[in-house]
Amino acid sequence: METDSESRRSARRAGREDKRSAPSKAPAADRRSPATPMLALLGCACLVMAVCCLYLWHQESHDRAVAHARDDARAAAQSEAKDLLSYNFKTLDYDLSKAKSEMTPGMAKSFGDYWAIFRPSVEKSQTQALTQIQVTGVTDATPTRVEVVLFVKMISVNAAHKEPQVDTSWPRLQMRKIGKRWLIDGPRMTTPPPASASPTPAPASPKKPSASPKSSKKP
Repeated sequence: METDSESRRSARRAGREDKRSAPSKAPAADRRSPATPMLALLGCACLVMAVCCLYLWHQESHDRAVAHARDDARAAAQSEAKDLLSYNFKTLDYDLSKAKSEMTPGMAKSFGDYWAIFRPSVEKSQTQALTQIQVTGVTDATPTRVEVVLFVKMISVNAAHKEPQVDTSWPRLQMRKIGKRWLIDGPRMTTPPPASASPTPAPASPKKPSASPKSSKKP
């Protein structure tokens, strides 16, 4: 009997110990559970900050590249515009070759096509043109393409006009970066339309109807 009572008491003590130990595990689990959403929230915040930092770095790099492009293209346009717009009938081959070396291939082809038509008149009139760049400015810019507007003064003489003729204009040059150089890429030169071989006939004037003679009747 004593053994049975002792075993029952032992069982009751074990049950009470199990009841005391079970609640002790639940708070531990409850204490660990808020950490998971906090870590997820912290990870999202870090990701957003990383994306923002990357965007700001990229934007700052782009702005610096555009600023360098504006300065470099403007300086190149100011130098290359002189070769583009200046020429001498005595050294025309050298002048055109030097100007083409400062152009993109497409612009050089357009420039050559233009001069193939324009050259005979320059040589016949013995024209010399000297261009002075007065003012330059940038109207549009990207890291690889820049549009530059220039105020130029062109002084020209020829066989018929010994006194210098002065013309001013505001040309726009499209500059393109090829490798490390800024080259002229536009505007492409346009050629005048070919002259007609025979004059266009004037429209014929309508003929007036001839008056028919009146028949005279004898009384």
